Amino acid sequence: MTELYEQTLEPTSPRRAHGVAITIAEGYCINLRGRIDACDLCQRACPAGSIRLTPDSVTIDPVTCVSCGGCVPACPAGAFELDGLDPDSLVAQAGGRKELRIGCAQTEDKDIALPCHRMTDARLMAALFAEGVDEIILTGTENCHDCPSGGARKALSAAHRKLINWFGDKAPLVRAARPVNHDAQDDQKAAERRRLLRGAFRSLGGKAETEQGELGFDDFIAPDHEVGEAAARPVAWHRILAERWDRLPFRKDSPVGATGRKIDDNCSGCLVCADLCPTGALNGLSGNGQRAVSFDPYRCTNCTLCLKVCPQNAISARALRGVASATAGRDVLFARCENVCTICGNGYLGAAEGDGMCPACRNEQEMEQEWLEMLSG
Repeated sequence: MTELYEQTLEPTSPRRAHGVAITIAEGYCINLRGRIDACDLCQRACPAGSIRLTPDSVTIDPVTCVSCGGCVPACPAGAFELDGLDPDSLVAQAGGRKELRIGCAQTEDKDIALPCHRMTDARLMAALFAEGVDEIILTGTENCHDCPSGGARKALSAAHRKLINWFGDKAPLVRAARPVNHDAQDDQKAAERRRLLRGAFRSLGGKAETEQGELGFDDFIAPDHEVGEAAARPVAWHRILAERWDRLPFRKDSPVGATGRKIDDNCSGCLVCADLCPTGALNGLSGNGQRAVSFDPYRCTNCTLCLKVCPQNAISARALRGVASATAGRDVLFARCENVCTICGNGYLGAAEGDGMCPACRNEQEMEQEWLEMLSG
């Protein structure tokens, strides 16, 4: 199910929202794809505890959600999106600047607007760095200590540490801005910009909101779709870094935000890992007399679903070091010849018996024979 929620509380509410619609594409949640309890990163990123995970659904409490957007970059499968905000458009707004001001909803002093600095992800800052931004100034952070969104200083510290780990002393300068004092005219202009921005974000699917009222919860529920219908796709927050790997000054043999995979000889060739991979990093092939699994680090966000669903525990993960390993392209991890069953016509792995039947058909025939012997006996 794809669900939409929008917080339209007034700015003076204790649960301050920013007029941002949060979209949940459940078909990409790795818990639902694998029908296992595999990930809770979105819950851990939510300062309000508004996200509820079950084996069958992902829901957000529209009353307590503060629309900070922290769940969006946190999800390794890209199941969360903010209406009107995507990392590609944010990077495009850099506009060739050497110095860029990224601000949250608590300030008007910004070149790039985010609901909360919980979305100021290390991958976003690295992508801006690749586009020529040498200095990133974070505005509004002085309000983190009493922000209704819970504050973002811990998230920003973690993102900055990751940049240092990647680039060392070549990392972009990231610093907090000093508070800016506006005169009355500036305040009036800022209020007008805030009103227009809020109105733009609150427009969803052509539905307009009155200034006095709120849109109902049911207005933001989209038509259902099955989890299996969600085709694999790259995750935008990972892609903005991956497509710039070769343009960034990573330290020699340092992590580059990429993860590799290895499949050992225990693999049964069931291809469940490739079938369930939400990003398409793993791709399965069955046909032409063989079964194979290939892997592309460009798409892998290390969601670890493949490790958890493999019935043979044949898959392992490793951090890739150096740009060359991350940009090597798609590689075949597993390939094995496939026999064709003489009964059902399906392919199967393993040594072919004299009758040419797959294990399933052979088992069915043996059960039928046992049943006939019971009847005749």
